[in-house]
Amino acid sequence: MAVVRKTLEENYIFFVRELTRISEEISKLPRGSVSAKKIGKSTYYYHQWREGKQVKSVSLGLGSPSDLIKDINRRKTLENQRRDILENIAVIAKAIDIQGVTAEEIMKVFSQNDIRVTLIGSYCLSALKENMGFHLPTIKTQDIDFLVKAPYKGKEVDIESVLEPLGFSIGFNPDGSTYFTNGVFKVEFLTPEKGKAIDKAVSIKPLKIKAMPLRYLEMLFDQQVKIEKEGYTFLIPSPWIFAYHKILISKKRKSSDKKEKDILQVNAILREIFKRPEMVKNAVLYLETLPPKWRKNIRTYIAEHIPKVPSLLH
Repeated sequence: MAVVRKTLEENYIFFVRELTRISEEISKLPRGSVSAKKIGKSTYYYHQWREGKQVKSVSLGLGSPSDLIKDINRRKTLENQRRDILENIAVIAKAIDIQGVTAEEIMKVFSQNDIRVTLIGSYCLSALKENMGFHLPTIKTQDIDFLVKAPYKGKEVDIESVLEPLGFSIGFNPDGSTYFTNGVFKVEFLTPEKGKAIDKAVSIKPLKIKAMPLRYLEMLFDQQVKIEKEGYTFLIPSPWIFAYHKILISKKRKSSDKKEKDILQVNAILREIFKRPEMVKNAVLYLETLPPKWRKNIRTYIAEHIPKVPSLLH
């Protein structure tokens, strides 16, 4: 089964790249068709195409526009190929976890280009399941979030050019922060909020992006876990710090759906930590380094949501 899954994943990545290449070529080719109208003894040619509900027409004169006809036919061929590729992608999506393929491929190219970011958000659960043996729920999400330091200390890399071959294009949130999407998944970059709350995105000039500043993110840089895969590595937060962070932000959530998802993730992670004495020890030691108000909120949450927890956390 592993061989079959790997083949499916490779095919998915191939089709996404082909979709990007074909879509780029299509955007440079003329739309519509060429029609001919005989007036007297002369034949006049017209280029026609549709814009919304309107049909546009441009007279091309008497000469047969062979190059234009060739380009239009090429576009039609590519559009048929694009439809076939989209059908193939839909079939593969039913057979494998496409988010896993997408996230892993992103982390791989980030690692290969020495882009120093940390994988955060729901996809961390998959990493904990696969690499640390945690029994956790699979929570499907279209967001793939990365944590980045500001100021950024690393080499200059244009993230847009790195993600473009994977089928992602750039976009901007209302606050000016950068995101990338392939029409299905959205890649965003977050950075710790420093000082007084601000609504503006933070420029990460070496990566040519703007990150969204949020509270409590600084702690996710502590005691990070390095995940080693074949041909690449990436960083995730330690499970106890990830759980503490989720507890703190859940109190600020306005969306009940997101708050419920946070609680589900936190409870599952904490139960796995409490099965491992060494992790409990590390979790307690780190908890003592946090501000008193944060410690109180975390302990209160654990007492309310996780029965029979280790006494050290009370």
